[in-house]
Amino acid sequence: MNKPDSEANKKAILGDLESVSITPHYSYEKLSSASEYFVQPEGDLCEAYCEKLKLVAGKPEVLPSVDAALARVKELIGEEVLLCNNPDLLRLLDEKGITYNTDPEYARVAKFSLTTCEALAARTGSVFVSSAQIEGRRLVSAAETHIVLAYENQICADLPQCMDILEKKYGDTFPSQVTAITGPSRTSDIEKTLVLGAHGPKNLYVLIIK
Repeated sequence: MNKPDSEANKKAILGDLESVSITPHYSYEKLSSASEYFVQPEGDLCEAYCEKLKLVAGKPEVLPSVDAALARVKELIGEEVLLCNNPDLLRLLDEKGITYNTDPEYARVAKFSLTTCEALAARTGSVFVSSAQIEGRRLVSAAETHIVLAYENQICADLPQCMDILEKKYGDTFPSQVTAITGPSRTSDIEKTLVLGAHGPKNLYVLIIK
């Protein structure tokens, strides 16, 4: 085939492609509940959440007040400097005299990080965080120990309810990233031996304020 014929064929093919009108046909039905697929937690959601989080090697603690939660944070970090960049948390840390660093580069050496969360899922023991609360992923993935400050009224039965909370909260300004953290980082790729902290925090503390 000579070159002119090749060019003509190419133009013909491109012309055919451009003439095709592609109209996507799909429907999206929002999943508002997973109860028909998974057994849902019964009884007290806080107790159910704590039980599930322990099963995935997380460390839940229920505390009576914000002051008690911050006192526990201070106890956990000892003399270490906390990695934190949430403005609301920084004000509380200043009030309690807890030393922190907001520089993202500090994540390279930080042993402890502190964040809030969007919601907690009792069925899986998951913590939902979003890019609207934190800058980048370093706060939830770099430090050896990740501490989450949460409230009991943030606990939902399952993941769809957690997503409902985010949709109602943010509407058209939905965060660019939402992460569900279920226990500390883990892998069993090497000789089928479970190792914690392989790809992220080795410890996950969730301090739940009643």
